[in-house]
Amino acid sequence: MPTIPWFKRVAQSLGARLWILLYGGFFLLGVPACAPKPPIAIGFIGGLSGKFSDLGTATRNGALLAIEKANDSGGVAGRKLVLLEQDDKQNSETALLAMEEFNKQGVVAVVGPSTSSIAVAVTPVANQNHLLLVAPTATTNKLSGKDDYFMRSVGDAAFYGRAAAQRHFTQQAVRSVALVLDMANADYTESWGEPYAAEFKRLGGVVTLVDRFTSTANPDHIAIAKKLLASAPQMVVTVASSVDSAMIAQRVRSLKPSIRLAGAGWASTERLIELGGAAVEGMLFEQYFDRFDPSVKFQGFLAAYRKRFKAEPGFGAVLAFDATNMIIGGLEKTDQREGLKAAVLGIGTFEGAQNPIALDAFGDVTRDVYFGVVKNGAFAKLQ
Repeated sequence: MPTIPWFKRVAQSLGARLWILLYGGFFLLGVPACAPKPPIAIGFIGGLSGKFSDLGTATRNGALLAIEKANDSGGVAGRKLVLLEQDDKQNSETALLAMEEFNKQGVVAVVGPSTSSIAVAVTPVANQNHLLLVAPTATTNKLSGKDDYFMRSVGDAAFYGRAAAQRHFTQQAVRSVALVLDMANADYTESWGEPYAAEFKRLGGVVTLVDRFTSTANPDHIAIAKKLLASAPQMVVTVASSVDSAMIAQRVRSLKPSIRLAGAGWASTERLIELGGAAVEGMLFEQYFDRFDPSVKFQGFLAAYRKRFKAEPGFGAVLAFDATNMIIGGLEKTDQREGLKAAVLGIGTFEGAQNPIALDAFGDVTRDVYFGVVKNGAFAKLQ
């Protein structure tokens, strides 16, 4: 056997040791297969500033709570979730720019928007980009029954409008109403107000007036109140945000303290009572969740929300928590944007913070309706 020269033996030995050192270094530093997996980005869009910010903030908080709870449990397939926020300022152009930004950021889905008019504006862009929107509180009928990339965790406005009309006529013995609708979110207010009026008339009631205003155009609330009362209704029904519902209630009650009042679900946030004070006492609402649910599941949600945000969760927080968990459920089937819509629809039924959420083939939902009243400066259950 030929002898290997000493310098070749040294070179071979050093080469082997160098290879071992390099391999060990790569192992310690972590090769790509062992590196942490990148997070999954979910977008949030809603009105985080301006007149409708109580709803936008609540929906953002509900989405954030769902993501934090998922991350506490390990995320999705070992990947953490992050929420990327965009404030649409209740402006369609701003919302469209936000959707462009989401596309650049590579989000897999979006929670939101929080109002119907913004949802109508951005859904075509979501369709073009195959980007799933799951809206917590956008109830417009314009997006019902469509095979698109818009879904929601709440029923549509027509259902709630008709339910409110039935409640007012049959159980509150109201026989005449005047309605006022905010055109700043017309895709919601018309979707709620028109079915309400039609159902109230079908039952035998009289709609004395349907008035309209635009909350973003500095409306004269006193003039609105005078016009409503001039039609001599038993009840004034305001289909607007908490801010404008409170202001109209104050003006109406200053002119006629005994007038009965009702609002749509959109206004039933703590801000209404804060701004309206005594003027909103006795005001009726249809609501999307049972504030007084004693179940262990819902009480657990309440405790977690209160601890995290030092506030009460309104309907926006509950519905956004559910909407985000629908997306998370789909991500457990696929962590890619493509295919996520089919994954969510394929699951079909999700556990909500309070009740199960059942999707139809178009991503529309039917939820139970609850009725509440402002009593002694707080929301109370209407029996």
